[in-house]
Amino acid sequence: MNEDKILKINKRSFITVCAILVAFMIAVYIMTFFVEKGMYVELIPGAGLEYQFIGGTGYSFWRFLGSPLLVFLSEDGLSVLVIGLFILILGGAFNVIQKTKGIQSIISYLISRFKTKKYLLMYIIILAFMLLGSLFGIFEESVTLLPIIVILALSLGWDTFTGLGMCLLATGFGFSTAITNPFSIGLASEQMGLRVVEGIWFRIIIFIILYLLLCLFMTIHVKKIEKKPESSPTYESDREKFAKLNMEENFSSYNRRILKTYTLFFVWVLAAIIASSIIPALQGYSIPVIAISFLIGIFVCGLAIGEKFAHIGKMFLSGVGSIAPAIVMIALAASIKFILQDSQIMGTIIKQIVNWFSGSSPILGILFIYLIILLIQFFIGSASAKVILIIPIISIIATDLGISQNIALLAFIFGDGFTDLIYPTNPVLLIALGISSFSYTKWVKKTFLLQLIVLGLTVGFLILGYFLGY
Repeated sequence: MNEDKILKINKRSFITVCAILVAFMIAVYIMTFFVEKGMYVELIPGAGLEYQFIGGTGYSFWRFLGSPLLVFLSEDGLSVLVIGLFILILGGAFNVIQKTKGIQSIISYLISRFKTKKYLLMYIIILAFMLLGSLFGIFEESVTLLPIIVILALSLGWDTFTGLGMCLLATGFGFSTAITNPFSIGLASEQMGLRVVEGIWFRIIIFIILYLLLCLFMTIHVKKIEKKPESSPTYESDREKFAKLNMEENFSSYNRRILKTYTLFFVWVLAAIIASSIIPALQGYSIPVIAISFLIGIFVCGLAIGEKFAHIGKMFLSGVGSIAPAIVMIALAASIKFILQDSQIMGTIIKQIVNWFSGSSPILGILFIYLIILLIQFFIGSASAKVILIIPIISIIATDLGISQNIALLAFIFGDGFTDLIYPTNPVLLIALGISSFSYTKWVKKTFLLQLIVLGLTVGFLILGYFLGY
């Protein structure tokens, strides 16, 4: 594994994340012996989901051991496989872009264009990624641009975390403050009998407030490391990365032909992202569509700038090898949900949580709905999967407690989104940290206060919404 590859899984981060995920798998396995089996089923067509008690406890030790492989044969298997292939294609594609000086040309242009307006560039990038998440439901896809944003941050005198903040944090914040996100707002609204534009004014206000919060958080961070560079959590590794990529020399000029070629390439990818988010026939297939766009586009670009097909293929396969350990991380993360569902205790856990807060006041009910999503999100990261399983239950609880469907929906999108940026069971977070060589423990330490502030704000928004009659 060559050290100068832009997309690669850091060995230390890989071991740390795998250890955390295995620990959670063991904890869930132990839990199966204390929680009785049960599930939510549709007993009467069209009547909604009802809990059905099954009884019994325990789970096969051999299925537990084999869960990282069995998950590929489950209902989530195709999704896990597609995400894995997507990451491998990204690894190959970005290695080609780097080796053919595509990244050098793009970064050099941005530096020359914004060399006296670094903060403005940061705020524009944050806004762009937040809008992608909020309007189109982009999150996993943001990984495609993360390497460029990280290198841009380093070339501007900042650090790896700044790149993660401008890209990953921004996209996550946008997804969590959804305005028209088709995967949370769109699907959930349909299930709850709401229109997508219903209550949109409040969501726009929340989006603006969270955008300003993230800009403030990132500004404080970059000012701190500008004043004291060694305070960066990745100071030493960033210095090594800076030297290996020879940034001072490489980003002082750029090739216009290569710049135009790869600018068109990323416009093509962005068009694929947007198209797969807004075209009904492509919704649900965004990852395959973007993966194919990368696979085809990268070979077209390589040929357009004069590289031979065989050489492009060699660079591509070399990049695939560097990112391959990500498959193990994805499989382990998916195994946690698999064990819960395969052991048939997921339904019982949800039912017990619901019972704890039945008969509560509206305010407690709002917070309870938020808590449900926060807990379930640890095991089920997919927004669309939670819509099918949780939204019918939440809708009934909201009605029983006198809470509007809009408030319940808002609690759902908050709980569904922000936790993607901190739960270790989210494969996108693990991949993003892995390819950035940023450890999960450092990430938690660096973002924990921000997450607490966000938790306080979102609770406040929910309570304010109730008193405003939202």
